[in-house]
Amino acid sequence: MGKIRFLKTTTNYPNYMDAFVLNNPEILSMNYEAALKFYFSDCNSWADYWKINLEATGNFICAEVIENASFLQMKWASERGLKFNENQWREEILLEQIKDFRPDVLFLVDQYGDNSLSKKIKQLVPSIKLLLGWDGILWHKPETYENTDIILTCVPETADFYRAHGKKSYYHKFGFETSVLERLTRKKKQDDVVFAGSLILNENYHMNRLKLIAELSRKTNLTIHASSLPKNWSLFHRYRLMNTIRNKNYQFALDLQRVGFKNKGEVFGLKMFNALYNSKIVFNTHGDNSIKTAANMRMTEATGVGSLLLTDWKENLHELFIPDEEIVTYKSAAEAIDKIRMLLNDDKLRTKIATNGQNRTLREYSYRARMLEFEKFLTPLLE
Repeated sequence: MGKIRFLKTTTNYPNYMDAFVLNNPEILSMNYEAALKFYFSDCNSWADYWKINLEATGNFICAEVIENASFLQMKWASERGLKFNENQWREEILLEQIKDFRPDVLFLVDQYGDNSLSKKIKQLVPSIKLLLGWDGILWHKPETYENTDIILTCVPETADFYRAHGKKSYYHKFGFETSVLERLTRKKKQDDVVFAGSLILNENYHMNRLKLIAELSRKTNLTIHASSLPKNWSLFHRYRLMNTIRNKNYQFALDLQRVGFKNKGEVFGLKMFNALYNSKIVFNTHGDNSIKTAANMRMTEATGVGSLLLTDWKENLHELFIPDEEIVTYKSAAEAIDKIRMLLNDDKLRTKIATNGQNRTLREYSYRARMLEFEKFLTPLLE
């Protein structure tokens, strides 16, 4: 067979996209191809790393679409003279892009678990041989992927869950794009320890994460870059104060006040990578629903840039990194605090573990390695 035509469509956080356009208004005057390339140059999330590394194998022709980026999508439609309903632009433009590319494999990645267009896409685009979906948040709803051929996930038990429900699944470990290293800038003074990530304060999301970060910030020199933090985090905000009194949840209010006050603002893309790079220790903690296994992106991002990763202990962690040799783990806030203090007082040990972790990531978890492994899984299914 000829080269596999692979199309990945994804969604990005609206607050990231809004900030990117605000800080880079020149993108609005670029044509679609130039604007998309410029957008990906910020290295946010997966950027165009699937395309770059699958095409590097010589066996793929790939394209990437950010389906909820209106400033990109409407530009694509305008350049082709495509008329669309202003209230349905996202669906209509996406369908036209898929039909235009004529993929053999379509990978739908939606951070909100939206797979509602799968059936319609299959009906409208007969070139599609395989339709892939993504569950990276333990969504665990088979009905969402009713028209999906393969479900990809970064969580081992999620892969097992869908297989038990009769769906083919692929366990995709997160990777690190090595070209990011060429784009990093070292500050004169590194931060001691940094947390960079989201704080979605809903049940089964990041309530425990908030407690941990608040406690660490009280007892260590923790730099916080939190996103998704409620705008009414202040205890003295009228709604927050009334809610605290009504529910008597005083510790939560104090933790939120602490983190909100210490928060230096969200970082994405290259700013996030530089924040990790310029920290001696990167503090990581999984979401509240990820009880058993380690799976998040921060592990390979932190180790990839060469900082020491301090992450919460999980059952499968030893399968990814060697604890105390390539990363450091903790099981409680108290243990994390003790290990931060110990590692900051032992530069030689901290540097050794960080170097070992980076070597492991660059060797086994680069996007190049991830895509070579994915190619071995995918190609036989198309023969």
